[in-house]
Amino acid sequence: MHPIQAWMFWALPAVLLPLIIHLLNRLRYKTVPWAAMIFLLKANRASTRRAKIRQYLLLAARMLVILFLIWAMARPQIGGWIGAAAGGAPDTVLILLDRSASMEAHGGGRAESKRAHALGLLAQAAKQSAGSHFVLLENVLRQPLEIADASGLATMQMAEPTDTAADLPAMLRAALDYLVKNKPGSAELWIASDLQASNWRPDSAEWQDISARFAGLPQSVKVRILDLSAASGQNVAVAAKSAELRVRDAKSGKAQLSLGLELKSEGERKGALPLLVTRDGAKSQSDVTLTAAVQRQNLKSELAKAEPGWGKVELPADDNLADNTAYFAYAPPVPLRAVIVGDGAAAQRVRFAAAPDKTRADRVAELLPAARAESIVWKDTALVIWAAAAPSEAVAKSLQTWVEAGGVLLCLPPGGEGGPGPLGLAWGSVESAPKDAPFRVAAWDDLDGPLARTDSGSPLPLARLEIARRQLPAAGEAAHLAGSFSDGRPFLFSRKVGAGQLLACAVLPESEWGSFGDGFVLLPMVQRLLALGGQRLVPPQMGLAGEWKPADAQETWTAIETDKRRDWRWHAGVYQSGANRLALNRPDAEDAPELVESKRLSDLLRGVKLTVMAGALELKADSLQSEIWPAMIVITMLFMCVEMALATSKAMLPQKPPVRPSAPRTPTKPQPAEVAV
Repeated sequence: MHPIQAWMFWALPAVLLPLIIHLLNRLRYKTVPWAAMIFLLKANRASTRRAKIRQYLLLAARMLVILFLIWAMARPQIGGWIGAAAGGAPDTVLILLDRSASMEAHGGGRAESKRAHALGLLAQAAKQSAGSHFVLLENVLRQPLEIADASGLATMQMAEPTDTAADLPAMLRAALDYLVKNKPGSAELWIASDLQASNWRPDSAEWQDISARFAGLPQSVKVRILDLSAASGQNVAVAAKSAELRVRDAKSGKAQLSLGLELKSEGERKGALPLLVTRDGAKSQSDVTLTAAVQRQNLKSELAKAEPGWGKVELPADDNLADNTAYFAYAPPVPLRAVIVGDGAAAQRVRFAAAPDKTRADRVAELLPAARAESIVWKDTALVIWAAAAPSEAVAKSLQTWVEAGGVLLCLPPGGEGGPGPLGLAWGSVESAPKDAPFRVAAWDDLDGPLARTDSGSPLPLARLEIARRQLPAAGEAAHLAGSFSDGRPFLFSRKVGAGQLLACAVLPESEWGSFGDGFVLLPMVQRLLALGGQRLVPPQMGLAGEWKPADAQETWTAIETDKRRDWRWHAGVYQSGANRLALNRPDAEDAPELVESKRLSDLLRGVKLTVMAGALELKADSLQSEIWPAMIVITMLFMCVEMALATSKAMLPQKPPVRPSAPRTPTKPQPAEVAV
């Protein structure tokens, strides 16, 4: 037991105050011999014993009131944060450890990471619950692992840092499955997390099911959370968004590497930032000026030949070392084929946007009428642009299968009264804008997607578009609004369909519909969609640590940019298997600073016995204990009630003995007696 305010124990001598007052009161009496008093003493002998007992009990109660009051003010702790003060240690303790990339931040200016600090706290708590059975459940594999000695958590491989994301709802479901399968008598869940919103997913509907499963458990289960959140420090994160190798000269083979980066800064970090770029083992430095919290940067390098390669980008050390490195791999481009289904001026302009340079053999665009859509060679097609009425049933099935396999489908308005389109898309009727007030695109995603900024950082001129006509598509609940008009209606939206994407644009690239067909927006948009659809035609060059899995489980992937031990399941880096290379990076969600408020945790785990240790980064391992001063206050009040009952109870007051008739006795000479007056 450890008091927080040990200086309060200097007041312990105050416990003797009732005794001192009692002794001082006795000094006021004097003993005077009085012969007649002997008869009263004999009559009240039994009552005097009862009065003495009452005085001793009152004295003890008053001293205990002061003792427990001082004890409560010292704020004692007992049994550890995880220890059960009344019922003892639980039968089973499941440790849910978040070892995602964000847990490597040094919160509050500490020398150790949040993960390392959490391991120290959990190891100390485990010592105080030595009778429990410990099970570790981490965020990557989410497989329960029994621990022989929980005090050695920091030395375990499954507690090491990773470059992955965490899924707290999935971890809780795995813990519940373990409890249902093993049926321990009592259990506790210890969760160590920085409360990153992307890991907790507070808006997910699965929390209701998780709470219901907790309520259905037959045994007593408590959930205790170590809140390792902290205010944002000085930190900059770098992420590799793309690595594209472009052939500059077909004869000489010269090429250009275009590396797209995203920089996210927290705190007041502004100004020049040095980037250390390593490409195929050769290092160079490039300085970048930070001007915004989220900034896109494009680095270009001239290459002598269009050959495969790899590299990484590194930032100077800051609050989180796990987000200071981004890896990339690249390969020569492959021919990309686009198919435009439709006819008229709009289809011709889209065909030109897909393959503007006839001398480039890596861009091919084919124009087909809707009646010949069945002849599309799906396996070689990267992008389909549908500018016609709804497809036939046979074509619709082939189109659905192709998109689910990773293809990209862009739908353009059919005109007229609208109606159904491909893959369940629905079109409204054509709307015309007043001549003096054309439709304007007011908002779009300029950081990612087909409407993102150019390599130089310049935004696409969507704000300058003057739209005379539009035909709105039905976006649906799961759609991402890539661009919208000033009235909030969709200009362009995308929706995931299996491994591919469905996009719909509300404007045709025709002069009667406005300036969209001029090409300043249409050309880069179509080229980006073509590159996105082409990813399914080549082996992947980039992936996410913890999410990517090889197509063949027997493949062996080894790190090539370092001699240190790396595991592709949870470590970022560049890996190679045969002639294939792959760059794995941490998920983008790990760079999101949004947190879940501690108060909201009780709403997510509604009905669960929940304890949140807020400010866990400020705790020391030996102070991870529970305060029991509320229990001391209750005991103090109980003794006060006992003292009041003794002071007012008639049963404890001296009773006058009943008068009994006595036989005549021979007078004797009275003996002198001492009486206190």
